[in-house]
Amino acid sequence: MPSLQLLQLTKHGRGILASRRRTLAVVSGALAAGGALAYARSGRRRHPEVANGDSGGDALGTNGERLGHGGTDGRVAGTKRRKSALKSLHLLAAILLKKIGPNGTRYLLGLMLTANMVYYKMSHVDHRISNPEQRIASDIPKFCSELSELVQDDLAALAEGLIYTWRLCSYASPKYMLWILGYILVAGGAIRNFSPAFGKLKSTEQHLEGEYRQLHSRLRTHAESVAFYGGEKREASHIMQRFQALVGHLKHVLHENWWFGMIQDFFLKYFGATVAVVLIIEPFFSGDLRPDSSTLGRADMLSNLRYHTSVIISLFQSLGTLSISSRRLNILSGYADRIRELLDVSRELSGVRDRSLNHNSSPGNYISEANHIEFSGVKVVTPAGNVLVEDLTLRVETGSNLLITGPNGSGKSSLFRVLGGLWPLVSGHIVKPGVGSDLNKEIFYVPQRPYTAVGTLREQLIYPLTADQEIVPLSYDGMVDLLKNVDLEYLLERYPLDKEVNWGNELSLGEQQRLGMARLFYHKPKFAILDECTSAVTIDMEERFCKKVRAMGTSCITISHRPALVAFHNIVLSLDGEGGWDVQHRRDDSSFYTEESDFTSLETDRKSDALTVQRAFMNRAKSNASLRSEHSYSTKVIASSQKLEREQTVQTPLVPQLQCSPRPLPLRAAAMLKILVPKLLDKQGGQLLAVALLIFSRTVISDRIASLNGTTVKFVLEQDKAAFIRLVGISVLQSAANSFVAPSLRTLTARLALGWRICMTNHLLQFYLRRNAFYKVFNMSGKSIDADQRLTLDVDKLTTDLAGLVTGMVKPLVDILWFTWRMKLLSGRRGVGILYAYMLLGLGFLRAVSPDFGNLASEEQELEGTFRFMHSRLRTHAESIAFFGGGSREKAMVEAKFMKLQNHSKVLLRKQWLYGIVDDFVTKQLPHNVTWGLSLLYALEHKGDRALTSTQGELAHALRFLASVVSQSFVAFGDILELHKKFLELSGGINRIFELEEVLHVAQRDTLVPSGAISTASEEIILFHEVDIVTPSQKLLASKLSCNVVQGKSLLLTGPNGTGKSSVFRVLRDLWPAFSGRVTKPSEGMFHVPQSPYTSLGTLRDQVIYPLSREEAEMKILSLHKAGNMASAPELLDDHLKTVLVNVRLVYLLEREGWDSTLNWEDVLSLGEQQRLGMARLFFHHPKFGILDECTNATSVDVEEHLYRLATNMGITVITSSQRPALIPFHSAELKLIDGEGNWELCEIQH
Repeated sequence: MPSLQLLQLTKHGRGILASRRRTLAVVSGALAAGGALAYARSGRRRHPEVANGDSGGDALGTNGERLGHGGTDGRVAGTKRRKSALKSLHLLAAILLKKIGPNGTRYLLGLMLTANMVYYKMSHVDHRISNPEQRIASDIPKFCSELSELVQDDLAALAEGLIYTWRLCSYASPKYMLWILGYILVAGGAIRNFSPAFGKLKSTEQHLEGEYRQLHSRLRTHAESVAFYGGEKREASHIMQRFQALVGHLKHVLHENWWFGMIQDFFLKYFGATVAVVLIIEPFFSGDLRPDSSTLGRADMLSNLRYHTSVIISLFQSLGTLSISSRRLNILSGYADRIRELLDVSRELSGVRDRSLNHNSSPGNYISEANHIEFSGVKVVTPAGNVLVEDLTLRVETGSNLLITGPNGSGKSSLFRVLGGLWPLVSGHIVKPGVGSDLNKEIFYVPQRPYTAVGTLREQLIYPLTADQEIVPLSYDGMVDLLKNVDLEYLLERYPLDKEVNWGNELSLGEQQRLGMARLFYHKPKFAILDECTSAVTIDMEERFCKKVRAMGTSCITISHRPALVAFHNIVLSLDGEGGWDVQHRRDDSSFYTEESDFTSLETDRKSDALTVQRAFMNRAKSNASLRSEHSYSTKVIASSQKLEREQTVQTPLVPQLQCSPRPLPLRAAAMLKILVPKLLDKQGGQLLAVALLIFSRTVISDRIASLNGTTVKFVLEQDKAAFIRLVGISVLQSAANSFVAPSLRTLTARLALGWRICMTNHLLQFYLRRNAFYKVFNMSGKSIDADQRLTLDVDKLTTDLAGLVTGMVKPLVDILWFTWRMKLLSGRRGVGILYAYMLLGLGFLRAVSPDFGNLASEEQELEGTFRFMHSRLRTHAESIAFFGGGSREKAMVEAKFMKLQNHSKVLLRKQWLYGIVDDFVTKQLPHNVTWGLSLLYALEHKGDRALTSTQGELAHALRFLASVVSQSFVAFGDILELHKKFLELSGGINRIFELEEVLHVAQRDTLVPSGAISTASEEIILFHEVDIVTPSQKLLASKLSCNVVQGKSLLLTGPNGTGKSSVFRVLRDLWPAFSGRVTKPSEGMFHVPQSPYTSLGTLRDQVIYPLSREEAEMKILSLHKAGNMASAPELLDDHLKTVLVNVRLVYLLEREGWDSTLNWEDVLSLGEQQRLGMARLFFHHPKFGILDECTNATSVDVEEHLYRLATNMGITVITSSQRPALIPFHSAELKLIDGEGNWELCEIQH
């Protein structure tokens, strides 16, 4: 008899069935309304004000009008956070439906990357969105994944609810349906009153995850500078602080989930099952479904009871799934609010011009399509509200050239930010060529911080254009000409034309600046903005570039501190940083006169600095000859390398890399277990034992429930109502026990994963942040290792999956042992043998057809890391990209990485789908047939008089119990069969994590140093004796380098870009191994100030004392003053630091910001201010030797001389890399790296 006809229809049932269309319509409406209510209540309960809110499109405009500056931003941010989660979900669902699949992410990428420089304004001006790359690369995938699961579950629950409602109403009274709906609504309403704010918790969790990951990305970006400073301890402190904040929040979330899970599971799952049992049994105690006395009637009752059970349980589960959707939506709202906030701000910044910063700024303040550039009454204000330029009026005609000077931080680069539309134009108007308020092809910007995109050499030259956007494609001969103009033609020999390279890691700072000039020569714009873009090249090359630009007919607006460039400009604009400015024009006799000035008579430190810079600049420009005579010097060669010709090959062994033989997977897994569970009786071991105990407890409870189900049938057959009521009481107690055990098991599993994440993170960080391993991993490993991705996302995923695997492994093992014993009692050895034979055959079959999920998962994580790093890189270089107008080019590169990830994900999903069909058939569907066979086997072998009611009750109880036992056994066997797939996926994460761990271990050893190299310590001298300077890519830069630096005799390193000046410092700092010979240096008393300025997280005080902590700095000051009173240490430290800031002319930062202000100093300070801050660190630490790697090239000449004079007076012996002749008087010897092919000369400077 077909299963749908097992039950005879009652007379009432026939009546209902006759009007089932009406029944379906009513129940469908009730279900739909219930589902909608579940969705809506989650939002209205927490956000009642949404009823009066604006609709999607109007809200965007209204929000934009309400956004103000300063304190208003905080109120608006608070308003946005209070907006309904339902509204966010509605908006995002609309976008997903309109831009389904990968187009949804592309839509957001296009909005951020191509529209009005949104990515720059969001990160550096607006500041309402923190970590936009986290929201794109992490929040969106998680939101889409969890939303798809929610929609799938709810649609399935809705369909099942409709079907089983129809079946229930077809043979039973509608009162059962009303009872079920009533219970679900009452229980769901009660549960929602207890529900924590899961959306807010999830939003905070994602924010903390983003902050933690951003620190790792930041360390990756600034690895060399941090390594030069020796800042591992400070960076480790920042990272651990963020990690501990994240862990603390995750523990709080787990606690909230635990107690709420107990309430939800009790009402909607376990106690609900008891209610379902009552509903199932009630018709069999009273009504037409009561069993008659015949054996056939009782068998028919058993069939009806089984079907009725499946209908009621399935209906109950489907309605319960809809009811708990509110909690899942609550969690999803955390993602939704963050993504919607990103969308709102992106749209606002792309469509409405900076209303968030100033209501007066509008595109009408920009007049375009002119042949000149004009500032009329322009006011320049920083995002923090500091006025830099007041009422500037200036006109630059085509053919004129403007030079902008002034102290660091006076607003020179900021003027260009206003010109290019990156900052709002507060007052006045600007006239410029091209169309629109942004920079365009008529005005080409070469930024202060060199930017090189990842790609081929040809793509670097045409940036920001793509090959499709070129009007006339750049030929090979054209590339040769461009590179010859900047002396970079050797790049064509060094790199294949089609090879994609991360040029920022390959080229020196000077080479990157020359590549930027080659771009300018390719684009040939009307106006070129040169923002200190040649500070790292020689003066001769800089002058050659100026002549080339003039010959092209391009007008220049230049920021520079080199007086020699005055000769190439006819207008000089001087700024003082406090609103004042001065314009001077060239006369026919090459002298300058002041045409207009806004310097006020009020004298301040900054204006005094501005006047000093202006006078020194103009005096040096007027008399270069006298300058040369004043600093005249001669050199005498005292040592040199053996002359090496380019054609001459030098036999040199290879520089060793951070490489080791990879361990096989079993050894890596064993090492992982040793890290995660070092002792069986420690905290992690105890949690594992607790998990096993809870799993055993749940198995026992499941066994009792299975027995209870069989006993229920027995009491129905015997019509023993009193015993059945007692059974209901026992069921309630078991429900309470299960509602504690199940959530506790979930919470303990999550805590186990979190504990393992802490152990693995601490294990890796202790090696990663020691002995400069974080630098060596990225630069010395010889392969691409995305350590930041592996330390954050991969560790999190690995430990979460591993905890799930352990639970998934322990539970089925315990279940199998328990239920195998129970089955043996029921069906004997034959039943157990059938069960185990099926398991072994199924496991072998699935293993044979399983794809290589391990490698697929590993590759997916690697692609995810690359995609995320592209966003982090975009954030780091946002200003340079914005000035270049490179949004479209960056969007193309990010989309290419995204498409590669998407295509791989499609392949992985297709393989998972095909394998899932086979797996589901073998582990879930086919076992039902085995269950029926075992039940039949037991029934045939059962002994006893089946005509007796007691025998029928025992048989019914045993069959029901056997079905539950077999079902549970096959579920356990299915879990075991799936373990193979889970372990394959887990193996990819294990390999990625332990590949990094093995490289970190190698970085801790001295195996990088060749046997012929010797490193010794001396307190008074730095010595290189026959040392070969070789790059990690095996290029010889200096052969048998020999020189020494004693205290009081400073050394100047000179030479063209790319010849190895910074590389000498890397060898001295042990970032690169000494190839051969002997390196002698002090064990302490040596301080490096790197080429790339680095500002740490923290206060202004923290910037000066870096890499020391405040406590360490106070101890240093106490020892310096020989004072023992700790109470006076803070005051002594601040007084000393103020003196240091006065010496480097940055005391105005203290007056403006105070010691304890915590800002994003990289955005607040100009490049020159950051370099002076680096020198302040040198003076605070007061070492014997200072290693200065072109660390003052963005300061004016007089400031640079002042800083070196201070270092000399303090007795600091410096080793300087510089292109400025003005520094020669402060040094006793000059080391010339001639050509980057091994040749060098050491000369004595004779003053």
